[in-house]
Amino acid sequence: MTTLTAVTTARGDTGAAAPTRQRWLAVGLCAFAYLYVFPYQATLNNPNENVRLYMTAALAEYGHYQIDELRARWGWVNDGAVHGGHFWSVKAPGTSLLGVPGYFAYLHGSHALGHAFDRTEALWVCRVTGSVLPTLVFAWFFFGWLARRTRHALLRDATFYAVMLGSPIYAYAMMFTSHTLSAAVAFGAFMWLYDVRHAQLPVNARGALLCGLLTAGATFFEYPGLACSLPLAIYAAFVLRKWKPLGWFALGGVLPALVMMHFQWRAFGNPLTPGHLFVENASFRAAHEQGLYGAVGPSAAAVYGLLLDPGAGLFPLTPLLALCVPGSWLLLRDRNHRADALAMLAIVLFTVLAIASMNNWRGGWTVGARYLALCIPFLAWPALVVLDAWAQRRVIESSAVALGCTLAGLLASGIPSAYYPHLPPEVTRPLPQIFAVLIAHDFAPMNLGQWLGLFGTASMLPLMAAGLLALWLCASSLVARARALVLAASLVVAALLMVPVCTRPAQEPGVQEALGFITRRFWPAGHDRAARLRAQLKAQPSASPAERAALAELYRSEGRHPEALAAQRGQL
Repeated sequence: MTTLTAVTTARGDTGAAAPTRQRWLAVGLCAFAYLYVFPYQATLNNPNENVRLYMTAALAEYGHYQIDELRARWGWVNDGAVHGGHFWSVKAPGTSLLGVPGYFAYLHGSHALGHAFDRTEALWVCRVTGSVLPTLVFAWFFFGWLARRTRHALLRDATFYAVMLGSPIYAYAMMFTSHTLSAAVAFGAFMWLYDVRHAQLPVNARGALLCGLLTAGATFFEYPGLACSLPLAIYAAFVLRKWKPLGWFALGGVLPALVMMHFQWRAFGNPLTPGHLFVENASFRAAHEQGLYGAVGPSAAAVYGLLLDPGAGLFPLTPLLALCVPGSWLLLRDRNHRADALAMLAIVLFTVLAIASMNNWRGGWTVGARYLALCIPFLAWPALVVLDAWAQRRVIESSAVALGCTLAGLLASGIPSAYYPHLPPEVTRPLPQIFAVLIAHDFAPMNLGQWLGLFGTASMLPLMAAGLLALWLCASSLVARARALVLAASLVVAALLMVPVCTRPAQEPGVQEALGFITRRFWPAGHDRAARLRAQLKAQPSASPAERAALAELYRSEGRHPEALAAQRGQL
């Protein structure tokens, strides 16, 4: 049996408290990963964030919810609703409201400085102020909370990075959407209630009020968050018990509920009615008319797709979360944590069943199971519990599994999140079908490296280095001989976990068309291998058959078959 003292250094890295320096390093590394890259594709007209941006702009510029003026200015966007002769966002209002201060500052700051307003810049500002910064605030508290749940710095760090950089939390923290925000406020409420119940925080009016805001916020940011808000409220009643803190908690919950009701009343004529039955898109509207706003009952196919599918399931893409199963069992056996575990399980199970009941459970163009993002920090807690229990007997083995799972998550979820978080459902194995081509052919999203003249895959090297640094920071609490062993074993674990994720199915209907769509419209354009070769050949007096064939092969491997045929014919 390997003892803890044999493999850890004596630097205070383990124990109940999180060293401030290490917390700053962890959150700072997340901040770099979130801000370095700007995975935005203008030609997609992504409805998930654009309709929210329209409402943010309407509030900041005109002081109302309707998005008529923005549609006239920027064009049609999906996920809009029509009611009373006006257009509205069909999304829960939280994210749009959170983006107003940043958009307002950018709008008026640009005017004051004589800078031309740019919609893409405005969206970036809304992403940063309305999504990235709130997520980093959550990351600060989440890191400290994890540190109090384990005696092992490596397990703490591996769990933290698996959630913040190796799951859909990463993708949707960088976008102006609701999934990460809903997860952050929901687990923020749970962390406070847990610490109060276990006497690690005092009960006070301010904390109870904030907890109520966060609990209701899960629904305020995302309508399916209701499946989380209700069990959280029951857990709060169990923890707080006394009338005074419960009153403050209820007041906190009422405030976002009233704002949401005001939005729904002004937009759809009823404070209790969301806009799904008024969606402009006829096919979407017909889907929402089935069952209860599209909830037609859970199916085994949906549960499998959400949790186990190798290309989009929560557990294959963030494998550390799969350890929640034995971890939950350990928590339920512990009388001191049974109530907390029941609350966690109720939140996860209700959310999974609610999403699995939807006729649009896949979520369209997405990274992983985006509708289950809310569950991710809740599942990470029991995963850490079982790793910590295992480490009491087999610290080397538990450390290798934790680090290997985190590495697999950084690859399976982190790469799609950073490069192209808009995968169509035809893509069943994103890494081999799409991202192997994008990386090999020098496609890269907008990022800070391009300000320094770096383009293509070279511009993404700093982000890749950040991922390696995260893994190194995880292992830095081990003495040298144990560190080498854990790192080597973690590579084996990660390789095994990546086999199903990277194995292409025998039949791939629609994948070539999806790949061609992505590479043909990828932004920023002009820096990939095919674009550079085409520009080089056009600058020559004439291209040889071999050169034209090389360009055609590049196009063909990118799913761009019409362009390949044209290149073969010399139509550059």
